[in-house]
Amino acid sequence: MDRLSRVVAGCLVASIVAACSQAAPSPTGPRALEPGTYRSQAFQPQVTFTLPDGWWLPADTPDYLGLQPVSSDLVGIHLFRDPLPASQDQSCPIEPEPGVSASAMALVTWFRSLPGFAASNPKPVTIGGLQGIEIDLAIVADWKPSCPFANGLPTVPLFVGRSNESFRWVVAGPERLRLSLLDLPDGGTLVVDIDAYDGALMDSLLAMATPIVAGMQFATP
Repeated sequence: MDRLSRVVAGCLVASIVAACSQAAPSPTGPRALEPGTYRSQAFQPQVTFTLPDGWWLPADTPDYLGLQPVSSDLVGIHLFRDPLPASQDQSCPIEPEPGVSASAMALVTWFRSLPGFAASNPKPVTIGGLQGIEIDLAIVADWKPSCPFANGLPTVPLFVGRSNESFRWVVAGPERLRLSLLDLPDGGTLVVDIDAYDGALMDSLLAMATPIVAGMQFATP
């Protein structure tokens, strides 16, 4: 079963992570958590983070954690544990791309090789004691390929989880992302994604999200 992460006009699938029943706000909207410090309950490694007023947690699973402002489901912070590079087949299957490693460096190199992406130069980053690589991604202006579920919106598959019960993340249309790909001590990879489905919202999102991400701490050996 796919899990839907992007909820636009019901359940338009641009990126998929949590089932609509889990990720979609209630008709009256999600309730914000009290400002303060929280820990993930399921996501591993456990992450401690501090939220300002107006944020909530739409999902907390062993391999995906979502943080969003209650004011918009078009922006958010998404954490992925051990994501695999998504197949670039035009049918957009929930399958990994053959022959691509899932290490932080391999993923960044692969992103920059994809013709559908405009990618920034990678730079080193440290979050919560974990070191890795930061890169900004967006779809190039003249890109036409579209996943079957995207109603003609230009798309580039990004990540899949390690099972169909996990997640699929597809970049779509004007979406902009700032990815921090972090190496875990156990050899795994953790990705922190500051993500604006409407790219015009990215600058304001970065102002909100950067302090949250900078304050994250991971429970690692």
